[in-house]
Amino acid sequence: MKLSINNRYMALQGLYWMMFCAASGFISLYLQGRGLSSAGIGNVTAAFGMMAALLQPVLGRITDRDSRVTWRGMILSLTFPFLLVCLVMPLVKGTWSGALFMGLLILLSNTIMPFLNTAHFDYSRSGEFINFGVARGIGSGLYALGALLIGFLAEKFGIEVVPFSGAVISVIFIAVVLRMPVTREIKPAKSEEKTHQKGFLRRYPAFAVMLLACLLMLTAHIILNTYLLQIIQSRGGESSQLGIALAAQAVVEVPVLFGFNKLHKRFSASSLMLTAAVGFSLKALLFALSSSVEMIYLIQCTQMISFALFASASVFYTSESIAKEEQTTGQAYMTSMIAAGSVLGSLIGGWVLELFGMSTMLFVNFLIAVLGVVFALISVRSKKLLLKA
Repeated sequence: MKLSINNRYMALQGLYWMMFCAASGFISLYLQGRGLSSAGIGNVTAAFGMMAALLQPVLGRITDRDSRVTWRGMILSLTFPFLLVCLVMPLVKGTWSGALFMGLLILLSNTIMPFLNTAHFDYSRSGEFINFGVARGIGSGLYALGALLIGFLAEKFGIEVVPFSGAVISVIFIAVVLRMPVTREIKPAKSEEKTHQKGFLRRYPAFAVMLLACLLMLTAHIILNTYLLQIIQSRGGESSQLGIALAAQAVVEVPVLFGFNKLHKRFSASSLMLTAAVGFSLKALLFALSSSVEMIYLIQCTQMISFALFASASVFYTSESIAKEEQTTGQAYMTSMIAAGSVLGSLIGGWVLELFGMSTMLFVNFLIAVLGVVFALISVRSKKLLLKA
């Protein structure tokens, strides 16, 4: 039976987020098992996150300017190396070799993201129906499933289950990508001045401010995710509970993502972005106040009004804010904030945790999230003023 493009896209999102879970969700568990300190884990995540943040807009710009370069080609050129790294990792021993390969998985998995978002809008513009909210919801659901399975298997068989899982998932992901048709418009040539990256941000000032807000939101989000294992341990928990905590936050995303289309009909993407910023702040505050692993499980429910909203709202906010011919570049800038947030979150979280302890790290994290709300509010208000002008 031939699946529709919408169903194949849903499978693509699901498999991608399982890959992302294997790479980013278990970085602390894997590198801690290889003997790396919290600060060392932060440095690795930061270094490769910075590479991803710089690479995404560059590849997005290339895709927008050259009609021969497609989102599918970009995804395949990033996923094949991901598979190769996963296969090599169990064969190479040592702390820093493990850190290098895990860093490469973070770089590659983060860089795939904007091209998945671009695929959605390419299909929509060509008349194909793609339910992005449901597709992204399936992504969260399979992220949760992946977190539970990988966490259970890693506890039973050891940390090398992490790259093995990434390899298996990426093979299936590649097979689905190869079954996806590509629909691209021939793009008109643009002047060098217009496509200059500095010029891009100057042309979209409200979008640029929202990027800063997203950087702060995601920095707070990454601190909690990267050091979730250490947070659980500081509350008396064990490493086996990491998979449950990751699964809990992914499961609660699903209803919001499935219902996002209805939400978007009632509220603007800008308003939903502002709501997400407030959600990230609430989550950060509750983590700072938490005292047990059971509380952490409950706090993960705030993922519904933080990252779940952000995941879809950011894609539509970018689409509505950026000109049609620069969509991939816009999506790449937005998703690069996840990578840049990984840099800041990993560095700030690791340094503060090492120097001042868990309580201080969680308090600093809350302050960062509040700054995200401030800049999101500035962006929303400035966009309204620009529309009136």
